[in-house]
Amino acid sequence: MASRLAFMDLSVDLKTLIIQHGPVQINRPTDLKNVCLTCKQLHEIAVRPLYYEVTLDVGSASDTRLAAFLNPKNIGLKHVRKLDLYLADVLDKCNQQQQANFAIRMILELLPENQLEKFSWHPWSPFSGDNLVLLYRKQKRMRWLESISLDRNVLEDLQKLPNIDKCFENVRKIGLYPDSREVLDFCHFLLKNTAGRKLEKITLHASFDELDPSISMRELNDTVNEPGLITSTMFSHMQPFAKCTPIALKEVTLQKLHLRYASETYCKLIDFQSIKSIRIFGCSGADALFAELSKSTKLPDKLETLEFKHDDNAENDGLCAIDGFLCLVSGIKTLTLDITYVKALPAAAGIVRHGKTLESLNVHASTGPDSCDPELVYDYASFSQICKECTQLEQISVAFPGVSVVRSKNDSFVNFENCLGDLRELATLNITTWPTNSPSSTKLPRKIYEHLLAGLAQQGFERSSAHAKEQKRSSKLGIIAFGSSDKVYDREDSQNQIIFVKGRQIDPLGNETSTAVQIGWCLRKFVDAGSKSDILDFSLTRSSRPPTRSSPDSDDSD
Repeated sequence: MASRLAFMDLSVDLKTLIIQHGPVQINRPTDLKNVCLTCKQLHEIAVRPLYYEVTLDVGSASDTRLAAFLNPKNIGLKHVRKLDLYLADVLDKCNQQQQANFAIRMILELLPENQLEKFSWHPWSPFSGDNLVLLYRKQKRMRWLESISLDRNVLEDLQKLPNIDKCFENVRKIGLYPDSREVLDFCHFLLKNTAGRKLEKITLHASFDELDPSISMRELNDTVNEPGLITSTMFSHMQPFAKCTPIALKEVTLQKLHLRYASETYCKLIDFQSIKSIRIFGCSGADALFAELSKSTKLPDKLETLEFKHDDNAENDGLCAIDGFLCLVSGIKTLTLDITYVKALPAAAGIVRHGKTLESLNVHASTGPDSCDPELVYDYASFSQICKECTQLEQISVAFPGVSVVRSKNDSFVNFENCLGDLRELATLNITTWPTNSPSSTKLPRKIYEHLLAGLAQQGFERSSAHAKEQKRSSKLGIIAFGSSDKVYDREDSQNQIIFVKGRQIDPLGNETSTAVQIGWCLRKFVDAGSKSDILDFSLTRSSRPPTRSSPDSDDSD
């Protein structure tokens, strides 16, 4: 019989496959770092995924540590493909922007040329125009480009760069963030040079100041008679719009736009029939766009992702439009609806139409955006219908009926839990309504509340296992979260959300049982069910803190 091979005796290719795609995939940065420290060969293998995506805070005393990161002897430097930069949170912000600009220039100068695929500056503060020109000069294989506010207009400098066309050959996604006439011109520059190539995704997020006297909202947005400054500037190379060839995309995101009279224009500019992902966030008059897309000649026939965040009007036109649109399209896999100022939740009929394909469902509605405005809860019949029809659901985020952490669960809450038994593939459950500690009128310290909430989560895991056992299968539910995150910065844990993962414990007799273990928002991505928990990444309009004491009144409180 052949002797068993040790891991270190395997070839480099096999070791790479085991580390990156093995049964126990190593993807947590700290674990990859430990693998790097094992030996030289494993260092060379693990450094690739470790350095593939790098996030840095610049503009602080920690910038001195960049020298080690940018050292030519750092073998990970050549594997950096995505670079996300944030402005560090420091007390003394004097000259911070200048310090950050210097650090960014040093990074761009010392990074190997033509290797970055994505470079993102996340703060809304203006980016250095000189550094942007340097980026375009040194990195010509970018797959993501964005037009943002700059400290000076560098459009002419960019157009004079040698071989500037090569910067756009590999671009697949662009982010357009206009907040001034200069940025609108920059948006047009990107669109003109990328739309005719292999562009797959456009993110258009307008952030104009409504109080800015130099540009009025009437001038910015389309009217009944003519296009507004946004569309006429960014898409000027496609005029006249009535005769233009629409851009074929896979994904489009529209945010903070006025769509009442612009819907028809965008349908001429973008081929929505072939689109796979539509995201509409905070756009007034969005119902007009859905009405336009509901026409047979424009109805998307490949739609897989629909995300809609909307403040509705008094007539609830947005809610009616999305209900009608959902009943016309088919094949949606990811559905997110977050609507405020409405009297009812989106109809279950539109959701169950996608029952055979729906994998992620995130549905919320409230009468207002504030925490004091109650979140609407589906009636039992509607929720039961959704769970029975949408059997492929892996993630679900909804409001549940009220329940107390200090009393036995009421029938309405238990009925909702029982409905989840029909979801064989469910991995992540997010209950956005907070359990209370009624009948007590005194709020609990946060630590005690979290302990009681863990008991409620553990009961949820046990009930899921019991349902699975009755159906002769195993439960896949691995994450139960309460509340909703209010954080956009993706390296911060929110105080408005408490997450539990399914752990294992062994009693003195050796019997193994499940237990609810509290975990941070960032770390939950690296547990077994973490790959199917991206529903927790979505920041809802309405986010409230748990009903605990707001100040540390005792040793048990935060």
